[in-house]
Amino acid sequence: VSNAGIASSAPVEDTSLALWNRNMAILSTGYFLVSREAFRTLKAQGIGGAIVFIASKNGLAASPNASAYCTAKASEIHLARCLALEGASEGIRVNVVNPDAVLRGSKIWSGDWLKERAATYGKDKEGLEEHYRQRSLLKRSVLPEDIAEATYFFASDASAKSTGNIVNVDAGNVQAFTR
Repeated sequence: VSNAGIASSAPVEDTSLALWNRNMAILSTGYFLVSREAFRTLKAQGIGGAIVFIASKNGLAASPNASAYCTAKASEIHLARCLALEGASEGIRVNVVNPDAVLRGSKIWSGDWLKERAATYGKDKEGLEEHYRQRSLLKRSVLPEDIAEATYFFASDASAKSTGNIVNVDAGNVQAFTR
């Protein structure tokens, strides 16, 4: 399971090359490096396996003031699709879980990301979770255990016939509907 967790928020004109590169290095290149080594190991074992990426709703749906983050997350999703093609003949399945706004238990919300996202949406820090809940179709918060359940599904034999798939765990975000 690849689950690198950083986030950045800045208008594009204020996004430094260093900030852009940090997002790409950790989120995109990091997932590539982990997957490359996993592929080497899984192929050598010859028994197939499952790789699960934790990406983000922002990999499918653009978000204001987060171009570096959204682009890196989109890269993860496309990498998973490429790897699903490459791994299928070896029984290696690659799938993606796309969370949205998991505020509880996530370290990315303890720093600047919380302040910056609240400012982007004209909310105070305390009102951001309610904002995310209300923008979802189901009007529910997404919790860490929701992500764990989707990840377990993709890692288990319950999804033995699934590869190259994306499951959004976002309480229903129309912008992130897969096409």
